[in-house]
Amino acid sequence: MKPTVIIGAGLSGLACALTLSRAKKRVLLLERRDSVGGRVYTQKTSSGFLVDEGFQVLLSSYPELPRMVSLEELKLKPFNSGALIFNGQSLELLANPFRHPLKSFETLKFSSASVRDKVLVVKLMTRVLLKGPKDKIGSQTTLEYLTNFGFSQRFIENFWIPFLKGVYLDPSLSLGSGFFEFLMNCFAWGEVTLPEGGMNELPQAMAKQLPADSVRLNVVVKSWAPEKVILENGETIEADAVVCAFDPKLQEKKKEPFFRRATTFYFTSSALLSLGWEKWLILVPPRLGFSISHLALISSVAAGYSKRGEALLSVTLVGEKQCSVPDVIKEVEKIAGRALTLNHVATTDVPYALPILENEPQGYEMQNGLWFCGDRFASPSINGALRSGRLVAEAILGSAS
Repeated sequence: MKPTVIIGAGLSGLACALTLSRAKKRVLLLERRDSVGGRVYTQKTSSGFLVDEGFQVLLSSYPELPRMVSLEELKLKPFNSGALIFNGQSLELLANPFRHPLKSFETLKFSSASVRDKVLVVKLMTRVLLKGPKDKIGSQTTLEYLTNFGFSQRFIENFWIPFLKGVYLDPSLSLGSGFFEFLMNCFAWGEVTLPEGGMNELPQAMAKQLPADSVRLNVVVKSWAPEKVILENGETIEADAVVCAFDPKLQEKKKEPFFRRATTFYFTSSALLSLGWEKWLILVPPRLGFSISHLALISSVAAGYSKRGEALLSVTLVGEKQCSVPDVIKEVEKIAGRALTLNHVATTDVPYALPILENEPQGYEMQNGLWFCGDRFASPSINGALRSGRLVAEAILGSAS
């Protein structure tokens, strides 16, 4: 039986392979790197820290997750529900009162939210809970949605934009409001987490479920057609079907950007442990003119990121603007309000972090006999990547029946 050949062992490729394999379909997954995961990648530094490919988190309530892996196996460690928001002078807390009732008084003092804004947050969460998780993009932008919902401009600028900029990698919030409602539903039902052993634990857990001979690493594909794939070493692989679980556009010279970029700096310092940042995400409103978008003391969330108990801080910049390590340190120290003696651990630059979507995607595509999947065909998220891979596998199974 000829295999279904899947080019690319990112989350979409893995989801496709896993879905087909469970249906007793023979699969062959080809990956040019030395490990599975694609953009969901974790490296171990010489000093023992775990460093993800950019700042990534996993929403425990993503509906595709339990289809693919056991959440218990990932040993998910949650962030606190809410955020510390820098106002230019100090950090203010906006916490979820249902998850952190003891922080309610501090949240009530949050100066950038009026009473009306706080009431509207409750109304919004009630609305999305009733609608259920529907991973669609929608035509109305998220910014238009928030404005029409009645939130004050001050609250949008100081909370919604910095919060969603870290999720969308887009300060203009141009992504459709349908995806915003989907995310809010996931935030309401689940937790923002990190696997104890790094984000790469997710693709590794998926790959473990595949037959041992169905994944080939360090393989470069030279060309592909509906019924065969030719490798760079000249080997030809006959296929029942071919799935492109990568973006061929990345091999072309494009003038217009079609992905959003993010750069994450990682630092360590003993002074970080005394700041009280704990498991909170720290947001920096764009209006302040900082390069930093958000930061988090991830070693406090998942101790496995630091084997020797040292602090590990991730600091993320969104967009094409580049910033030097000394300048990033200066901004972090302004936010902390003190000198921190930060030691630079690593920097990860992810030029193709999230796809830019212009229309409502259909989940996957078939073009000239070839199948295509990826988050650009579903939604710019881990859930979107998994869903696209599953949907293209189900379509292949349907076409064969």
